[in-house]
Amino acid sequence: MTTIRRRNGIRLAVAAVSICLTSVGIATIPESAPSASAAPVAGASIGISAANARDVGGYATRDGSTVRTGFVYRSNALNTLTDADNQKLVALGITDIVDVRSPNEVAASPDSLPPVRYTKRPIWDPDNDFYLTVNRIIGSGPAAQQQALGGGRAARMMQDYYRWMITDAAARRQVGSTLRDIATSSTPLLFHCTSGKDRTGLVSAVLLTALGVPERTVFEDYLASNSRLAASNQAQMTYLVDRGLVTDPALFTPVLGVQRDFLAASFDQIRRSYGSFDRFLDRGLGVDAVTVKALRAKMLRRGGLPPLFGSLDGGSSN
Repeated sequence: MTTIRRRNGIRLAVAAVSICLTSVGIATIPESAPSASAAPVAGASIGISAANARDVGGYATRDGSTVRTGFVYRSNALNTLTDADNQKLVALGITDIVDVRSPNEVAASPDSLPPVRYTKRPIWDPDNDFYLTVNRIIGSGPAAQQQALGGGRAARMMQDYYRWMITDAAARRQVGSTLRDIATSSTPLLFHCTSGKDRTGLVSAVLLTALGVPERTVFEDYLASNSRLAASNQAQMTYLVDRGLVTDPALFTPVLGVQRDFLAASFDQIRRSYGSFDRFLDRGLGVDAVTVKALRAKMLRRGGLPPLFGSLDGGSSN
């Protein structure tokens, strides 16, 4: 594990595209879970202390179907779960956890889980680990941070990262494997990264798009991470500023949050590389038409099977 600086025996570890300060006791407050009698809420919190833990379902598709709730969940890191949190995961029937963090992130903050099938499926570049890159930027001091992130460079770095998740074959394999797991799992599954916003955000966006959820809704679900992570992000920046590690918190806004143009970069790269979303599913992720049909049969209620950007058979783009 890489550490930036030690002051008063406090270890500061920066994980991937988010800063993890669990070692200094910065906690998040879970949102209230909906009551059992309440109607399903799209993207509802699952009511654990992981602030960005939520249901992937509840969204309407273009043909009037609805993505089922209680089948697939997304989250930020699960390294500080309480006994009550773990009891909630058990109560939800979650038996599969897919962790897409890098080995360095997992080693720094291992998940604390009830008995489940735990799969490490890292979306990372071993030759350019984003976790270590952010560590180095913060550890380099305010002047170097300005040089690395100022003038729009932080946003461009994030856009490049989102394009990389589409162009990198290993990253695509991990996304495709997760979609196939969702299609075949007989019990609820949860996937997560560190903040539950970038890698997790992309997997969720690809899944919802494959199910026929409109692009506008997909982006709204993606951008919801900003409000869910706002309190912890503010606490993290306050910590860094108070210790003199950061003097311009605004430099890190693109790294700690999400922006529409980040996910848009992924979808633009999909169109550039594959011509249509359906071809991306088939040729980029190895998710064939049979698997897509299985996903829709499992995850949708009411309505038919909506078309995507282009046909899996014909490969045309709209």
